[in-house]
Amino acid sequence: MDDNTKELEQYWDEFSQEYEEIQNESLVDIGQQLKEFLLAEKLLPTSQFLDLAGGTGKYIPHFSNFTDSYHLVDLSAKMLEFAKNKSADSNKITFTHQEQNKFLKNTKENTYDFVFSAMNPALESKEALVELNRIANGNVGILRLIFDEDNLFSQVEQLYLPNQEQNKEAQMLLYKVWLEELGWEFKSKKFRFFLSEKVSSQFFSDYFSDELSNAELAALTQLFFSETEIREMERLVIFELLYWEKC
Repeated sequence: MDDNTKELEQYWDEFSQEYEEIQNESLVDIGQQLKEFLLAEKLLPTSQFLDLAGGTGKYIPHFSNFTDSYHLVDLSAKMLEFAKNKSADSNKITFTHQEQNKFLKNTKENTYDFVFSAMNPALESKEALVELNRIANGNVGILRLIFDEDNLFSQVEQLYLPNQEQNKEAQMLLYKVWLEELGWEFKSKKFRFFLSEKVSSQFFSDYFSDELSNAELAALTQLFFSETEIREMERLVIFELLYWEKC
C-alpha cells in the first residue's frame, strides 16, 4: 500500500465514528426507497451482490435479505468494524478490507450478479466504470447525492462561502458522458425527499462560527431569527441511481 493510500485510509478511519453518527441521524431513508425500487425493477432479489466502498454498511439491512451472498468491500478497517455490527447473517455477508483498484484488478470478470456502489469518492474515471462492468454478471448500479439545499444554510453558503459550493450533480453527469462514449445503454432513477427541520438560532450561529465574522453572524441571526429562537427549515434532497445491464 503506497503512502497516498495509507493517508486516505487513515482519513476514513478517523472519520468513521462521525460518519456512522451522521448516517444514523439522517432523516432521509434512501435505503428503504432504493430497496423498494430495485425489487419493483426485478434487480433484487439476486445471488452474488457486491457493495463496493460500502463504508459502515448502510445498505446491509435493506439489501442482504434479498441476496444469497452479500460482499462488502472498503478501504477503511474502522468503517468495516461498524459494518460488521449490521451483519444479521454472518454466513451470507463477507467483508474485504482492500483498496478499490487492487480489488478490481484481482476480481475475475462476471463474478457478481449485481455490482453496487453508493457515494463512492474513488469512482472517478471511465476505466473504473469499465471495471465495474467487467466484474458484473448482471447489473451495475451507482448511487449518488445530486442535490441538497434548504432555505436557510444553503442561502448563507451561496452568499458568503461560494468557494465551498460544489455542483453535486457534476460527477453523475460525467458518468453519463462516459457511458455514452462507451456506447452503453443505461437508465436512471431519482429519489426526492422533502424535509422539514427545526433549527435554533444558537445552532445556526455555532454552525457558521468558524467561517463568518461576529458581525456577519449577528446580522444573519437577526435576519433569520428576529421573531423566534426556533425556525422551521425546508430542505430538498435528491439522490440519483444510475444503472445498466452488463454490456
